[in-house]
Amino acid sequence: MIAFIAIVALPENDSTSMATDKRTALFELLLAIASEQVGTSAMKASGGFSSLGLTVIAATGYIFSLIIFARSMHILPMGFAYALWVGLGMAIVTILGVVIYKESFNWKMAIGLGLVIAGLISMNVA
Repeated sequence: MIAFIAIVALPENDSTSMATDKRTALFELLLAIASEQVGTSAMKASGGFSSLGLTVIAATGYIFSLIIFARSMHILPMGFAYALWVGLGMAIVTILGVVIYKESFNWKMAIGLGLVIAGLISMNVA
């Protein structure tokens, strides 16, 4: 949903080529966020980097994520890109923690996450 709002929030008055570049950059940003989530999940599963395979996956996820994030920021405004990176990343990692690792989730966390998502939507629509 947030990614859809981000795509819709891209300016319509740009030339076709520039609008395509922004959509490509947004796709790259979403790919960077997904890669970071793979890295974060592998880091959690590695048991403090005690598993070599998971440590390599974690490092690769983060390195790939940073490279693709940097490419997307070449086109996207920094505030827009970083807000989506942090907000969407936080929402996804919270959900992954609850679903995969059976971490606790209570109403206070739900309110906090809701406020982060509301702020993200507000910032991206503006």
